[in-house]
Amino acid sequence: MPHRAVNGLRLHVQQAGEGPDVILIHGVTGDLSIWFLCRAMQALAADYRVTAFDLRGHGYSEVTPSGYTSADHAADVLALMDEIGADRARIVGHSFGAVIAAHTAVLAPDRVEAVVLSDPYFPALRHLEDVSRWGHWQNFRREAEDAGVILSDEHWYDLGQFFDQVLHLSDDDMLKFRRAVGLPGTERLLRLCQTTCGEDTKVEAGLTVDRIGSIHVPVLALYGEASPFLATADYLVEHLPDCRRALVPGARHRAPEENPEAFLAALTSFLESVDSARAMGDAQ
Repeated sequence: MPHRAVNGLRLHVQQAGEGPDVILIHGVTGDLSIWFLCRAMQALAADYRVTAFDLRGHGYSEVTPSGYTSADHAADVLALMDEIGADRARIVGHSFGAVIAAHTAVLAPDRVEAVVLSDPYFPALRHLEDVSRWGHWQNFRREAEDAGVILSDEHWYDLGQFFDQVLHLSDDDMLKFRRAVGLPGTERLLRLCQTTCGEDTKVEAGLTVDRIGSIHVPVLALYGEASPFLATADYLVEHLPDCRRALVPGARHRAPEENPEAFLAALTSFLESVDSARAMGDAQ
């Protein structure tokens, strides 16, 4: 299993293809397998050197007790770029992975050529959203409550509360939770619950409204057409200098899984436009 020494820890990394660098970043509680399941890894490898990795504390990467803000993860991304010899890269992130991608562009604008933001919400823009309108959230709330985890519309973003309750479930409720999540997923989630990840994902960590608006490279705001975070998509298009929006039909928050074909078509189209603009710039 390939691991790389990155920023003082061991990250599980998968790489394929040759060409300009593309970095793929999954969301909190997920892992890099999402990029294989939606075939982004395989498709992009035809034209790019594609690197996917498990975030610290996730998948097969090392678990650290702390260091889970978007700024911490962005520092890992930049260190990974150093490790693989990528001076610049196009960065694709899903959910909190997209927040990390944006933070990377803010911290090192000279190293990021373009950013794909797949269905993120940003702690600094939390006031824009009302997740209680999202049917999937209500279903998840009911399933969680059946296992003894109480979630509220007011604190939908609070992974810290969620993780703490999971850690303190009774034996009977933990059995229900394991059945709902699945054994491998449960074990990894319990491992993550013992870190500061839940609290760290709530904070801006320097990714303020102004700094989000300062991202000047080409950005694709790629959202499911029924995403609960469409107000954030509108905000990004209105306030970033070079941002376009694409909606994935039939998808909510997890477009790479819910409609992988349309997700991949929008992603590759955007990257091709970045290639074309770069070629025109080089020719001038």
